[in-house]
Amino acid sequence: MMSNVRIALIGAGGLANSMHYPALTTIEDVEIVGLCDLDETRLNATAQRFGIQQTFTNYQTMLSAVCPDAVYALMPPHILFDVAMDVLESGYHLFVEKPPAVTTFQTVALANTAERKRLVTGVGFQRRYHPMVHACWEEVRKSGDIHQVVSCFYKNSPPSETHPYYRGAIDILHCDAIHAVDALRYYCGLSNVTNVTSEIRTLDCWYAVSFNAIVTFENGVVGVLLSNWRTGRRVFKFEFHAYGASGYADADGAAHVWKNNEDAPSLQTTATDFAGTDKAYVIQGFVAENRAFIDAVKSGTPPHNNLTDTVKTMELADLIYENAVGMESK
Repeated sequence: MMSNVRIALIGAGGLANSMHYPALTTIEDVEIVGLCDLDETRLNATAQRFGIQQTFTNYQTMLSAVCPDAVYALMPPHILFDVAMDVLESGYHLFVEKPPAVTTFQTVALANTAERKRLVTGVGFQRRYHPMVHACWEEVRKSGDIHQVVSCFYKNSPPSETHPYYRGAIDILHCDAIHAVDALRYYCGLSNVTNVTSEIRTLDCWYAVSFNAIVTFENGVVGVLLSNWRTGRRVFKFEFHAYGASGYADADGAAHVWKNNEDAPSLQTTATDFAGTDKAYVIQGFVAENRAFIDAVKSGTPPHNNLTDTVKTMELADLIYENAVGMESK
């Protein structure tokens, strides 16, 4: 196994600067060898902030110059595909943000290329790695197999003539609410889907903003998805239920696990207390997610949030549309 992993970065946007790059700089066996962005002002500011010596405005030039072990391509999905495919076809391990593509077919194409070339990939579904949420889930599992999971993602997004995600390049469910879809799959055990019943509503918008689904998995777990962009505020929370145990976790707040009608919870904490810091890139799972990807590059074994698995998340979003009883304004 390599001692250090040499990383090249493509994209110097807000999420990269606030979450991924700070997380990577906390990992001792990571060496950032190059950074690329078309915006030179943003490029230089990011390079200075994280002490990156080599900067580029052409990612292909960067790859040829620095020959990294792995590449982070962090950019919107509608401009990601060609970059991601170029990186994979050039033989580099790849990490991308969610969603990995605009369509399921594009995701399949990327996954197939990675598999054919035996490359490690990772996709930015950090709720799988959220320290407090994951601990809440594990505490419930101590009582037995989980049989029900609820994944709720709410936002306040006023109606607009222009679609809120890249002018309509991708819909809400596949773009941002995909976090809730993926987390539902993960905390339900990554089992195959056997049935989906759903309702999708536009409410007072011309585009779909409310997604409600009941998903049955092959392992017997029932998942409930509740995502709505016309609510009072942003909330991302979970429920985990096993026989005699229930866990409730707000990704930005507190978690409680209750067992067998006991007077006190077996787990009671907050996201900040559990992580031991107020740094969002730790609290929200970015450090753990990036640590898992770096370890995967070292071992050659993809993490569970790889492109091949992400195909199933995109397919579940497709099924929620396909099985919806209607998309009508209420």
